[in-house]
Amino acid sequence: MDLIIIASIALQLTAAVLALFLIPETGRRLSWILIAAGLVGMVHRRVHTLYMSWQGAAVPDLAFELIGLLVSIIILLGILQIRPIFRRLKAANEELARSEERFRTVSDFTYDWEYWRDPEGKFVYTSPSCLRITGYPRTAFMEDPHLLTKLVHPEDRQLVRAHLMQERKGADSVSMDFRIVSKDGVEHWLSHRCVPVTNDRGEFLGTRASNRIIDQRVEAENRLRESRRLYRDLVEQSHFIVLETDLEGRVLFINRFGQGFYGADPEELKGREAVGLLLPEEDVDGGDLRARFAGLAEKGQGHIFAEVEVIRRNETKAFLSLSISVLVNEVGRPSGILCVGVDVTARKAAEKLKEDVERIVRHDLKSPLMGIIGLPRLMREEENLTDRQKEMLRVVEEAGMQMMDLINQSLTLYKLESGTYQHQPVPVDWLGIIRRAARDTGMQRDPACPVAVTLDGAEAENGMEFVIEGEGTLLYGMVANLLKNAVEASGGEPVRADLCGGDPCVLEIRNSQPVPPEVRQNFFDKYSTAGKGSGTGLGTYSARLAVEAHGGTIDMDTGETGTVVRVTLPRGNPPL
Repeated sequence: MDLIIIASIALQLTAAVLALFLIPETGRRLSWILIAAGLVGMVHRRVHTLYMSWQGAAVPDLAFELIGLLVSIIILLGILQIRPIFRRLKAANEELARSEERFRTVSDFTYDWEYWRDPEGKFVYTSPSCLRITGYPRTAFMEDPHLLTKLVHPEDRQLVRAHLMQERKGADSVSMDFRIVSKDGVEHWLSHRCVPVTNDRGEFLGTRASNRIIDQRVEAENRLRESRRLYRDLVEQSHFIVLETDLEGRVLFINRFGQGFYGADPEELKGREAVGLLLPEEDVDGGDLRARFAGLAEKGQGHIFAEVEVIRRNETKAFLSLSISVLVNEVGRPSGILCVGVDVTARKAAEKLKEDVERIVRHDLKSPLMGIIGLPRLMREEENLTDRQKEMLRVVEEAGMQMMDLINQSLTLYKLESGTYQHQPVPVDWLGIIRRAARDTGMQRDPACPVAVTLDGAEAENGMEFVIEGEGTLLYGMVANLLKNAVEASGGEPVRADLCGGDPCVLEIRNSQPVPPEVRQNFFDKYSTAGKGSGTGLGTYSARLAVEAHGGTIDMDTGETGTVVRVTLPRGNPPL
């Protein structure tokens, strides 16, 4: 009997201690303290029973004590069984708390405005970022489910209302863009994306949506549309042929003007090689156009120019001036070839007409000029003329001959300007040309202006020569223009033409007056003149072209002591 009572006491004390250990695991302090106190009271009752048994004052009931022992065992087993349950509950609560924290972190700290609306259209959840986007806190949306619609721009409101109605019906995922007016009156574009929300049983729980400000994207799209409009205006409405090919030369695009020019359907052209179809195999200079395309594609950069003759679908011929360049993509890699062609057929015809007219004019001028050249020659044979008169007639004859040469070379300046001049030098007496130009220039002045010519510092005399490779007429016109300018600007003071031999040789034309400041920077430019009523500004310009055609250089120094124009020419035939 005593052992049964002692066992009950031990079990009840153990259960009371275990009950107190459950306090930190469950957080239920008062509940477990009360249970432990009850168990301690039962222990007290058992101790009293044991004490009375030992004193012989009472005899415990065996059945009652057995029931008490059974109850103590049940209580202890119950506490032992409930402790793992509470531990699992605690772990589950902690995990739930962590999950809620993660959810809150993900949802509340999103940059976009996230929300969840139930099937009735009320906000179940909205992220705090709604404040940044709309200017309203999330409590405002919770309290007023229609606030979202009120923020929508009036022009987009009907569209958004219809969409929100479809949301409430559980429509599939939808994407749309619309405008809102935030609380501070600023207009924003939003990109709206939404999906229906369902539970495990497939029941519709509302709509999950995300809204993002896309002002920069809309602005970029507007700029892109403007760029495309500008592209259409520049490319499609231009009166130039715009042809794009891939790196192999196959046609990718041709604008409307090009289609009309060739009389071709763009669908027929796409994928076909441009050279041989739209462009000839060779340009007008005989260059291999296909090889030039391939060279550009292989190099991956640069541009070239070419002039070609094409045959259109109606069998008519035309001339095109082409600019051909490599196209690159956004990462700087070559992606194709762009050809821009200008129809120069009319220009070529005008140039041909100009040549024909000038040829006719030259022919018509030669007939009377032959009389001007021949008459002084006949007159010099008369015996009643003085030596001075015969010299003057010889000058007239030489001037006529020079004029004949100038007529024959009337196209030279045009060819020099256009880059088509073919230099064909021959041995000429450069000193003799300078002396003749100096004599002619001096005699044209009234009173005559002396022009002194020297060779390596010594006065040039009859019989002296200095031979170089060049074109005599072109050299005479060049030095005559420079001497004429120097004489006109000299104010009657002497002009010097000093030739220094060597290779290259240098001719310096000096006068005592400075060049006006307003033309110093563009002295050799076309139409550059100042202070001369009859000046055209072409003398120094044509002189520069003639010097450059001979492979030489020309420059000018001026100051208070006078002006020096310096011409440097190679003595031999300059390399091409």
